[in-house]
Amino acid sequence: NNETGGSRESTPGTIALSELTEKHQKEGDKLEDKTVPEASAWRRALPQILASTIKNLLLLDLGMTLGYSTIVIPALLEGKDEKGLVFTKEQASWFGSVIFACQPLGSIASGMVLEPLGRKYAMMCVNIPHIIGWFIFYTASSTTAIFAAAIILGMGIGFMEAPIITYVGEICEPRLRGTLTSYSSLFASFGLVFIFGLGNLVEWRTAAGISIALPILTILALSQVPETPMWLLGHYREKDAEKSLMWLRGWVSSAAVSKELAELKAYAEEARRKQRKEIAAYDNPTCEDVETPRENIPENPEKPSANDNHEPEFDGLLDRVKDFFRPAMLRPLMLIVGFFFFSNFTGVLASRPYMVLLIGKLQMPINPYKGTVVFGSIGFIATVLCMATIALFRKRPIALTSMLACSLCAISLAIIPRGLLNGWLSFVSYSLLTFFTLFGAVGLVWTLVSEVFPFRGRSQASGLVAAVSYIFNFISTKTFISLEQWLGLEGLFGVYGTISIIGCFFLYWRLPETEGISLRDIERRYMKKESNVKSEKNAVATQIAQESGR
Repeated sequence: NNETGGSRESTPGTIALSELTEKHQKEGDKLEDKTVPEASAWRRALPQILASTIKNLLLLDLGMTLGYSTIVIPALLEGKDEKGLVFTKEQASWFGSVIFACQPLGSIASGMVLEPLGRKYAMMCVNIPHIIGWFIFYTASSTTAIFAAAIILGMGIGFMEAPIITYVGEICEPRLRGTLTSYSSLFASFGLVFIFGLGNLVEWRTAAGISIALPILTILALSQVPETPMWLLGHYREKDAEKSLMWLRGWVSSAAVSKELAELKAYAEEARRKQRKEIAAYDNPTCEDVETPRENIPENPEKPSANDNHEPEFDGLLDRVKDFFRPAMLRPLMLIVGFFFFSNFTGVLASRPYMVLLIGKLQMPINPYKGTVVFGSIGFIATVLCMATIALFRKRPIALTSMLACSLCAISLAIIPRGLLNGWLSFVSYSLLTFFTLFGAVGLVWTLVSEVFPFRGRSQASGLVAAVSYIFNFISTKTFISLEQWLGLEGLFGVYGTISIIGCFFLYWRLPETEGISLRDIERRYMKKESNVKSEKNAVATQIAQESGR
């Protein structure tokens, strides 16, 4: 086919994918022939940065939520609560991990409602459970209330994952997408630093009361940004998609975005065409190839009827499930699930809720509570450097180098005697482990989530892998205390180091380079692999048939 450099003839009743693309390309070229003053690079980037920043307020709240258990657990374990609340070690381990256990429920629900609701309104709705959760923490007078608040916040975090991941991927130009996705991690890291700092200044209830203001501010800010052009085109709202693109490309005229709009229309039409083709293939397994008849493709697609359910990508739940089993979806799914596993078991995310206790056990030469701010700041700096250097060094080298460094740092914590050089070696090793985990593991994997999945099914896939990530996070945090009691800190960090070494080999074989590549080209790369597999299967089937005929 045309994507692989070969030629393809169209039968009289069909239209090839290349003709669809060519039709929309000509449409854009006609408008581009007119003299249209282009916006400067800075003006084009500014609205994308602004929209990403507003969206990132959600991630600021996410970081604060993930770090909140770090300031609650030591206060209740040590019996320092003014209302007399106390945690046992078992309750502490559950509280440190229950948020992650509940997030998958929100993540899966998020992927299901994201398409009909849209990215923008989904992001606005996820603030409601955060307002409720922070308020319950602020007024909590029992451990039951504390766990209820954690469950609500956990589901809220899970619900926000799919819209925030897909939003930035669909509004940004390829040259900015990697940087602005890493920029998202910056806010999550700053949320950790902020809540750790707040925990040093006020008690945990007051910190929760202050945190209520953030989701309220986020709702107001999100009301001012546009919906993504891709979602609007996928729901036959071409005029709204054009207005959104004009806003996102520097508040320009329609002529200035005509070419990009034509390309996005071709992309959306291609996604619908492939979906119709594969549904037909599922319904008729003997069908080798199903093309869309020319007369069935409208020149200017609009909403088909008043009864349209606003979900043109899929006909129903069964089609959504089937979609996960095509190779173009399974290959990136396996990559992201594997990357999430290794990033959650470097040792940093697992130990975060117990950081105050860990600093004491490793005999580091710093105050445990101030140490949370120090390590949170190191993670923040790592995220800033990742954002600043991702275009220069590219994703694959950063990921491989960071995973290797994580393995070395974890192993050093396993073999360095506690208290050696007054604990400074342990401090340096854990600092470097924190740095490389945030620099090249945690931040990059979320960037890849917004890039590697095909447009058709991206929402569901994003929600699913976010759920898987939090399942891994739950397992790592819930087992930290029990494994530490069983293996000791030395044995536990030895396990983390071994897992990170395996992660290096996994990423070496599975991780492609996506920096600077358009979402459409990334999808085509996986589709090309799928087409090659199908061609090989057809060739084998033909050969068998010929031999049988003999």
